[in-house]
Amino acid sequence: MREKAATSAGVTFGVLANMLWGLAFLIPVLLAEFDPLVITVGRYLCYGLVSLVLVVVTRNRLRYPMAVWRSAVLFAIAGHIGYYFFLVQGVALVGAPVVTIIIGTLPVTVALYGNLRHRDYPYRKLAPSLLLIGCGLVMVNLMEVDWSGAGEHSLAGQLLGVGCAMLALALWTWYAVANSTFLKAHPGITSAEWSTLMGVVALALSAVGALSLLGHHVAENGANPGRLVVGSLVLGLVVSWGGTLLWNRASTLLPVSTAGQLIVFEAIFGLIYVYVAKSRVPPLLELAGIGLVLAGVLIALRSSRTAAPAVPVAVDGLTTPGAG
Repeated sequence: MREKAATSAGVTFGVLANMLWGLAFLIPVLLAEFDPLVITVGRYLCYGLVSLVLVVVTRNRLRYPMAVWRSAVLFAIAGHIGYYFFLVQGVALVGAPVVTIIIGTLPVTVALYGNLRHRDYPYRKLAPSLLLIGCGLVMVNLMEVDWSGAGEHSLAGQLLGVGCAMLALALWTWYAVANSTFLKAHPGITSAEWSTLMGVVALALSAVGALSLLGHHVAENGANPGRLVVGSLVLGLVVSWGGTLLWNRASTLLPVSTAGQLIVFEAIFGLIYVYVAKSRVPPLLELAGIGLVLAGVLIALRSSRTAAPAVPVAVDGLTTPGAG
């Protein structure tokens, strides 16, 4: 009975975490008047400030070897700032639904890349799920991309947006596996310390030119800076830290395979938020494509989990169980 209650609580925490992570796809839609770089900088300034406060509170002197700092800079650029910049740029060019469903394949891409590094199971086991995901992505793009190019964005611009989403997916896929490998090689650094360290690095990177960048954008476009501040606080505090805290709690209560499947809810909530914000119902073909992608992700996770322990997925700097 106690085990059942723990599992139920873990699923609740995991779903709530993904509910918060889904906001990462909505905020760029609500802040469409701002440049993607401005939104990215705003998010990681807030995330970094929270990390700096934690450094002070915990009296962490940040005494790490130079190699650790180099890794923190690389991972902060690839897995945080670079990933989210290309995600937001993709949303601006092709729309949130396409980007959300592409990023939603993350558990599978991490499994594929992790398997490439460790060869834990044969790739043929993933063939059916990859076929479903491929068909689903084609269906979503057929409905969401304006192939005439006569709308607000040119066809070339929309295809560039798809490319940005794919690049964001590639960056985070590499980061998830590389970050997990790093933490395993440095057992003396806890996941909380590593998250705080990368937050401090993200703060330093975001602070470079941030004030002039924000001031120029607001002055040029007459955008409301208050909206940007609120959006940045939501991204930095709620999405990055709140979501991670909930996910870490879920990770202590759930098997790796179960936790990995819950990541699918990030894409589901992201799509719900965007469709509600735009007051639109997606056409049936698009809904079918979304369903195929999500089904493919779940089937892939179930196929790979029986072969070997899951590949850990690092979320916002913390190593957590993910696609296996």
